[in-house]
Amino acid sequence: MSVERSIALRFLRAKRPGSLVSLISVLAISGVGLGVAALIVVLAVLDGFETNLKNKLLGLSAHVSIYEMGGPVRDWPQVVEKIRSVPGVVSAIPLIKGQVMVASGQEASGITLVGVEPRLTEEAGFFQVLTVSPEGVENLERRPMVSPYPVFPDYSEDNWLPDDPESAPESAPEPTPEPVQEIERPILLGRDLSLGLGAGPLSSLRVVSPFGRMTPLGQRTPLTSYFKVAGTFRANYYDFDSKLAFTTLEEAAAILGLGAQEASVIELKVTDIYQADQIRQRVTDLLGPNYWGQDWMRMNLSLFSALKLEQVAMFIVLTLIILVAAFNIASTLIMMVSEKTADIAILKAMGANAAQIKRIFTLQGLVVGFVGTFGGLIVGVSVCLALKKYEFISLPPEIYLMSSLPVELRWPQVALIVLVSMIISYLATVYPAKKAAQLEPVEALRHE
Repeated sequence: MSVERSIALRFLRAKRPGSLVSLISVLAISGVGLGVAALIVVLAVLDGFETNLKNKLLGLSAHVSIYEMGGPVRDWPQVVEKIRSVPGVVSAIPLIKGQVMVASGQEASGITLVGVEPRLTEEAGFFQVLTVSPEGVENLERRPMVSPYPVFPDYSEDNWLPDDPESAPESAPEPTPEPVQEIERPILLGRDLSLGLGAGPLSSLRVVSPFGRMTPLGQRTPLTSYFKVAGTFRANYYDFDSKLAFTTLEEAAAILGLGAQEASVIELKVTDIYQADQIRQRVTDLLGPNYWGQDWMRMNLSLFSALKLEQVAMFIVLTLIILVAAFNIASTLIMMVSEKTADIAILKAMGANAAQIKRIFTLQGLVVGFVGTFGGLIVGVSVCLALKKYEFISLPPEIYLMSSLPVELRWPQVALIVLVSMIISYLATVYPAKKAAQLEPVEALRHE
């Protein structure tokens, strides 16, 4: 251990009775540690919110959406084949979207109806991000639909089976199957929408579309069709669970007034979501000037910009805690210089130069900053890991889109916090160390 380091550590311990230097040193260390821990925890929570929200939005939303100018995308099979040839495109599926009214009994709600091609959505894993009730996805194609609940036979006077098989008649009637509708239009409802309408699997719904048939007078009349609930899904995102429903592309086209092989939009998933803008440009260049597109960053620009701004603001606000602790470090060193005036004079009289005196007090301040920073690092990371593992802070999912406080530790960000804390701690030592180095031995010993 060097002489300067040894003296710096010795000076940190107050020798005189009633001295407050040691207490102020402890407060300075605690202040730095509190600031570092608070920065780590708060920014980890904000990063967790950003990542969780991004995953929720991109789970059902497209990375890139392609539209045709002036109307629906025509001849979508050919367009999809072209898009799939673009490097970086994982999947391309046609969707039909429109606003309709659904009603069950006396309950009604305005929703977004989305028509999908079951075969293509299965290949793209479209429904994998959702929690779908049993048989729900299969019922989009299966006719007749299958209930996810066990169906018991109807035992009545004309349709029965006795408990004693020996007493049963030789030709016991078979259970009468439930009559199957000739046309079953499937619809997959969000969980909250299903609860609000009181419509479970295999319930009947009325769907009213404003894009109805044209009358002989040239006016449109609303079109009403009867659908059967194929199942329910849960996205853990309130807007999706309460305002979204799926059906087949064919049924959506019929009720929303589109023709065969027409789609509202072609939605793309890409390999790298941060290259979505470049992929969008390549796709539109390939398809021609009649097509245009949007990527997820443009569609959610205001939301993620607000999150970034909040992160920067919290970083600045919480850094003020470290600045306050830096003033404590400076005050500790200033008091140390005043208390150790005679010691400094003796060291100079013994041959210590100004640079060595300056290093002594600089090292003293850095020790305070390092201990506080390292302690805050341990506390902050420990709190983040505990929040992530045990999830003891719960949130209402219908408001925050998640059931517990999300935490994501980004180690480059943690390293930046540690670096900023050490830089502030060093800057706090500059003035006191300089004053100590400028102290003259004769002047220092005059009042002793």
